[in-house]
Amino acid sequence: MDPAVSKFLDKDKNKNKKEKNKKKNFLMSFFNKILVCIILVIICLIMMKTNSNFKEFVSEKIFKDNISFAYLNNLYNKYFGSILPSYKNSDTEVVFNEKLEYFEYNKYLDGYKLSVTTSYLVPIIESGIVVYIGNIDNYGESVIIEGIDGVDIWYSNLENISVKLYDYVNSGDYLGEVKGEDLYLVFEKNQEYLKFEDYIKD
Repeated sequence: MDPAVSKFLDKDKNKNKKEKNKKKNFLMSFFNKILVCIILVIICLIMMKTNSNFKEFVSEKIFKDNISFAYLNNLYNKYFGSILPSYKNSDTEVVFNEKLEYFEYNKYLDGYKLSVTTSYLVPIIESGIVVYIGNIDNYGESVIIEGIDGVDIWYSNLENISVKLYDYVNSGDYLGEVKGEDLYLVFEKNQEYLKFEDYIKD
């Protein structure tokens, strides 16, 4: 066999082997994380059955308080990694990591109107989970992200939205474009609207 052809075939075999190993590692990582989730649930159920104080605490948090799933997700990721292991090419890199920039802001309905450049690329202010995408009266096309600190942030008057419902997103990630030159923001926690000045630090 021609040495050049042999070398090409060996290279192709190595590539296929690496791809198979990558898939195998992905599946193993996925099943291990599912197993960890199951074990954590079983431990919680056992503790609830044997410890009345723990049962009362869980009942209080689940049925009386608002649960911040973004906070729980962040906590899980911190100690165990993402439940869905990444299967992305390791050569990819983050190209958008911005902070919110605006010229001025004014009170608008329950939130604030920020003056920005035309078709401004909106960065995510706080990491969290996307809990709503759609049109809100007087605000336009909107995305609501439940932050890890329990604050829901509404981003409104958007187009070309880059996220999907229930995505976990990070601070500084690209969210979408402003339609025109006005970005509407609302900060809400436990059905109370927060002040822009208390939340956004210049």
